[in-house]
Amino acid sequence: RANVITKSGKAVETAGDLDTILLDKTGTITIGNRKATNFYPANGVDEKDLIDLVVLSSLADETPEGKSIVELGNSKGAKKIADTSGMHFINFTAETRSSGVNLADGTKIRKGAFDAIGYLVTRGGGAVPKEIEEKVKTIAANGGTPLVVALNNEAKGVIELQDIVKPGIQERFERLRKMGVKTVMVTGDNPLTAKYIAEKAGV
Repeated sequence: RANVITKSGKAVETAGDLDTILLDKTGTITIGNRKATNFYPANGVDEKDLIDLVVLSSLADETPEGKSIVELGNSKGAKKIADTSGMHFINFTAETRSSGVNLADGTKIRKGAFDAIGYLVTRGGGAVPKEIEEKVKTIAANGGTPLVVALNNEAKGVIELQDIVKPGIQERFERLRKMGVKTVMVTGDNPLTAKYIAEKAGV
């Protein structure tokens, strides 16, 4: 038998009669409210310009991640946006794996998963700089979630989000394994981040 458990730490405690448990990463294995911790501009991109781009791309993002991006950007001196009229905000979808804004002058700003933004950039005739690709790998290998920011058809930098493994979760999974229950993590995050979190959680 298999059971899917999402957002329920207590369910982990009472699942001893199962053979396999599938657990959602975000909110079950991790605390769930990923926070922006750093912005990394591509070579030749001014950090202040990147900060303004990431804040613009996240103004309408009501997720905890989106709000934390705006908060971090504002703490780093982002340009104040008093008027959003003429801006068309693009919501995140599972299909596009990106979100952002179209400005009144036709400028397009997008943020999202590396492969999704990479596709948009290359489709538009641009290329993703090598240093962005390397930064994405480094962030993911250290358990973070990287988001790439693009201005029109140019990748401009990377946002680092960090998620925290819930305290004591590794011990809970160890008890389940001793009872013969297999634990499996399910996530839409990139493979390097997933590998890091799985190792930290012991799942």
